Amino acid sequence: METQPFFGENTNQLKTDGLPFDFKRVFFRALRFWYIVVGSLTIALGYAYFTNRYTVRIYPVSASIIIREAQETGGAEILYNNALVNQYRNYLNEPYIIRSFPLIKGVVEDLNYDVTFFREGRLQTTDAYDYIPVTVSLVRKDPIKPGSHTFNIISGLEFTLGRYGATKDEKPEKFKFEDTISFDGNRMVFSKKNKNNDKEYSNTPFLMTISGINQVTGAYVGRLGVAWAEQGSGVINLSLNGGNVGREVDFLDGLIQHYQQNDLDKKNQTAVRTIAFISNEIANLSDSMKVVEGHLQLFKNIGKGAELGDKAERLLDHLELIEKDKAEYLIKENYYAYLIGYLSNGANLDQIIVPSAMGISDGMVTEAISRLERMQLDIKLGREMNKENNPLLLDKQRRIELIKKNIIEAVGTLRSTDKIKLDLINHQLKTIEDQLNQLPSTERQYVSIKRNYSLMENLYIFLMQKLSESKISKASNAPDIIIVNPPKQAGGAITPRTNQNYTIAFGLGLLLPFLIFAAAEAFNNKIQSKEDIDKVSSIPFLGGIGHNKIKGNLIVHEKPKSAIAESFRALRSNLNYFTGNRDKKVFLITSSISGEGKTFTAINLATVLALSGKKTLIIGADMRRPKLFKDFDLQNDKGLSTYLSGLNSLEEVVQATGHDNLSLLSAGPVPPNPSELLMTARMKQLMDDVLKQFDYVVMDTPPIALVTDAFVLSHYADHSIFLIRQNFTPKTLLRNVE
Repeated sequence: METQPFFGENTNQLKTDGLPFDFKRVFFRALRFWYIVVGSLTIALGYAYFTNRYTVRIYPVSASIIIREAQETGGAEILYNNALVNQYRNYLNEPYIIRSFPLIKGVVEDLNYDVTFFREGRLQTTDAYDYIPVTVSLVRKDPIKPGSHTFNIISGLEFTLGRYGATKDEKPEKFKFEDTISFDGNRMVFSKKNKNNDKEYSNTPFLMTISGINQVTGAYVGRLGVAWAEQGSGVINLSLNGGNVGREVDFLDGLIQHYQQNDLDKKNQTAVRTIAFISNEIANLSDSMKVVEGHLQLFKNIGKGAELGDKAERLLDHLELIEKDKAEYLIKENYYAYLIGYLSNGANLDQIIVPSAMGISDGMVTEAISRLERMQLDIKLGREMNKENNPLLLDKQRRIELIKKNIIEAVGTLRSTDKIKLDLINHQLKTIEDQLNQLPSTERQYVSIKRNYSLMENLYIFLMQKLSESKISKASNAPDIIIVNPPKQAGGAITPRTNQNYTIAFGLGLLLPFLIFAAAEAFNNKIQSKEDIDKVSSIPFLGGIGHNKIKGNLIVHEKPKSAIAESFRALRSNLNYFTGNRDKKVFLITSSISGEGKTFTAINLATVLALSGKKTLIIGADMRRPKLFKDFDLQNDKGLSTYLSGLNSLEEVVQATGHDNLSLLSAGPVPPNPSELLMTARMKQLMDDVLKQFDYVVMDTPPIALVTDAFVLSHYADHSIFLIRQNFTPKTLLRNVE
């Protein structure tokens, strides 16, 4: 039997506050099952240890660069201060340019980061980037086939490659360093980093993986962090998290170098295009000059026009000055023709030769072309980032067409203005030509040849001057990207967070058992302690009986000095406080459901009453399940049911138990109507008769949650005892006591 609390009769007001959650009981249950808590902590901390031990550590790597607002002044700028050396830069685009796919792809290709070496361990595979003594260069003009291979250094000259996961019949192939080899669909060259450390890793198996270049590039684009150090500053912070510090430092270093070279190439584009344009014009002009020089030399050789008159000299000098002005307008006309043709047919509008490169200083055209270049660069950047359908880019494309139209109209206006000036020059030339016609034939021929030569010479000198200025500008260009902080590790490991993992593991390892105990407490609907009873009921508590470890219900008789026997004596004493000093007493014993110890309690309570010298009778009032007679080895063919039915008299149904002062009135055979029998007048007659013969009557009744027999018999009882069995009686039935 488990511990059984007892209630007395209700003398106080009904409690309705229910059964709140008992945190104290959860805590003591955790102390009771301490080994579960210790086991949970051990498992959680062990998991944290293995997580910290075998998780790949991720470290932060960072670098800082500054983008200068303008180039420092040098010799080229003093001679030639134009867009070739003072390009416009949209700083808002720079973070996107740094993270652009083509730029990072170039870094990955140069560093061959799509080829990775690993060292396989028992529990963990590690990156061998820092100590592998070889490098691999893929022949990228051929398609690259991703795959995994085994790599092993045989000697300082040879190595082997095998297919990862190959069968026993597939043997690795042997190759030599520095040779271009073909293996598994790829062509590549293996080179040694350091010729002195190859012996250290000879016959050490490595795993070599070849990944898709776009996959590796996309991973770096996603992991690379680019942000301005402060709003309005020109410093950009680059950050990258990775499992191998050396690899990520080399990547950031390569990225900065590519970014610097990209910036320098972008600045040189205008100068290169200008040089190409002027060089082409000079080449065409050189052929014409050779013809004119030939005519002039031939004229001098035949002895004509060796000397000119004063008038002819003056006219020729004046003519050369005018022709020089005309040459400049002809150069401008050639540029206008180039510009209109480029705008009409050119796709890369960010590669236009700027007007100032050809001596054209019109502010409106220069500004329009600058805006055109900026918008074209933004559109190109958006396409690289797969944002072609962005409404802002679509709007810029529409605005580009409008700017092109405005530039063409502005060029038409400039052409009209230059035509007026050129007409004036032609008119001046016509006046001089009329005067030349009055000269002798020989002088006219010489002046004509000299005039053509002077025109071409002026054009040639002008173009050579522009060519020299462009070359000086290109030579003086330098990237505006300056390293502030070189790439380096920026702190300890980001993951795993060792201390945090141990703290979380300790907390979870401690919390989980308490949650289990709390859930057990929350879902346990059984009465567990006296406190549970006190929280819901105001009925007086009589006492508690401990667990019965022996077989049978006669523990008071068999072990009168046991703790259980003493608890029944205490119960007897407590009952006297409620019943006073009356000579005759009737005790009714009931409970909510079967199995709570009514029979056990009735027998032993009656036994301690009999041991006090009082004649005691046990009535088995549970006629549906009679069983009291079994503990005393008596018969049940006659009993309460036969007496109430009028079949037997009181003397016939009362049996001696063999214990002093203790008798038994068993339930008798099971009747079809036990409740109705208890309500007859013979039941009242029975109680009157037994009280004349016995001092104490103990009635063992059925559970009140099942039948109403106990309520009927309670009228005959001086005191009702309600039994609750620990961890057995449902809390929801406890209110029936009230």
